[in-house]
Amino acid sequence: MKSISLRKKSGKGVKISPIDKKMVIKKIEISVADTSKNENNKIYPFFEISDKKNINDNKLPEKSFIKRNINLNKRIHFKRDNSLESNSEYFANAIGLVLLTAQFFGLLPISGIKSNLPEKFKFLKTSPRTIYTYIVIIGSLIMSLICLIHMVKTLNTSSFKVHGGIADATVGAVFYGNSLFGTILFLNLCPGWISLQHDWRAMEEYIDRGKGERPKLRCKFSLITASIFIPALIEHILSVIANTPNEIWGNSTFDKFLQIYTIKSHPFLIKNVDYNFTLGLFTFVLSRIATFTWNFTDVFIMLVSTGLAERYKQLNKIISNNTSATFTPDEWKQLREYYAILSTLVKKVDQKISSIIFLSFVNNLYFICLQLLNGLSLPDDGRIVSVIYFFGSFFFLIGRTIAVTLLAARINDQSKIVLPYLYNCPPSTFTGEAQRLQVQLTTDEVALTGLRFFSITRNFMLAVAGAIVTYEVVLLQFNMALKQ
Repeated sequence: MKSISLRKKSGKGVKISPIDKKMVIKKIEISVADTSKNENNKIYPFFEISDKKNINDNKLPEKSFIKRNINLNKRIHFKRDNSLESNSEYFANAIGLVLLTAQFFGLLPISGIKSNLPEKFKFLKTSPRTIYTYIVIIGSLIMSLICLIHMVKTLNTSSFKVHGGIADATVGAVFYGNSLFGTILFLNLCPGWISLQHDWRAMEEYIDRGKGERPKLRCKFSLITASIFIPALIEHILSVIANTPNEIWGNSTFDKFLQIYTIKSHPFLIKNVDYNFTLGLFTFVLSRIATFTWNFTDVFIMLVSTGLAERYKQLNKIISNNTSATFTPDEWKQLREYYAILSTLVKKVDQKISSIIFLSFVNNLYFICLQLLNGLSLPDDGRIVSVIYFFGSFFFLIGRTIAVTLLAARINDQSKIVLPYLYNCPPSTFTGEAQRLQVQLTTDEVALTGLRFFSITRNFMLAVAGAIVTYEVVLLQFNMALKQ
């Protein structure tokens, strides 16, 4: 075996035998292992994996989306900036008050929900908030079972022959069933919502280190919430007035008011259960909770969608406000990583709330079809309040459904809006990273879904409208055939 030689600074050579060579190599390997020991233990919260090499990584294809994000994770260090912890424009801070209000109705029982830091969010299965949610679920379950029994008894071919027969048979089961499943879904979301907020905050802090302007979420969230809950409150007040005779106001006790209101608004309930004050109070409270759950589900989807879409808008402004010729390869790389992080977060959000989105659209479409099937005819009593409530509630439902669709579709719109700038990028600056960003935005389908049965885009709204018209025509033809 040949020996190797090293040259000292003095210029003289020193010969090393093969045995000494092995010892030198072993010392070098030990030294390298010691210096990299701490690096292998780093954990990055956004991707929930460590920097330690996984033997399964090499089995992934080179162009795999998963492997691309694992490699991206190794270049990103999420270190919290304490000076920004109390910023009110972070998503968790901006939505905190709305979620705190929802807890009064048994939704999302997470303690510390209005805190500035996601680390303070806690979910305990035996906390007072959670126990209250269990009580709401039990109450909704009892009411849903009563309504379901009524639907089984009354839903038959004769229901189609009578005006409002289908509504009388099914509306209670759907209304309280939506409240039951909505409360359960939000309860099931609690652990995932906490982990999601850690990822969301990590994304915000990383992107905010760039030169983009942070979106103003608090004002937008307040506007969206007010635009839904204020009309919903007015609609609910009109509902109470419309379901109560004029002679009751000012000339009756609360017990009498409760009895008349329950009989008028829940006739299906009285057919199966004898009325008493406890039942009236139980129905009155539970119907308020069910109404809030219905409206809050739509508001929740709007706020989450706006939070994600505004982040895409922030990145789009960085590119649109600067000519493509001004970006260096490193800046293209940074932008591509920003978009990759946002795409990953959207998919995580969709994984957590897609069932809530599905429930919201199914419930809204049912009530739209139901009112259209009834022909938007005037109420029997002819009171002006009843007429205003009837048409107002229908157009409010239509407007709310459109608002949910358009705001959720903004995510998909904003994820593609920067593509024309990439297409017009000069050849001299169209680097490999710019090309990768273009391919990423073109091929990656970024959108919220309803249990992956449908993706919410602008085209989806037209598809829904077409489906409503189709089902209405079928139901009306079926109804006419039965009457003949």
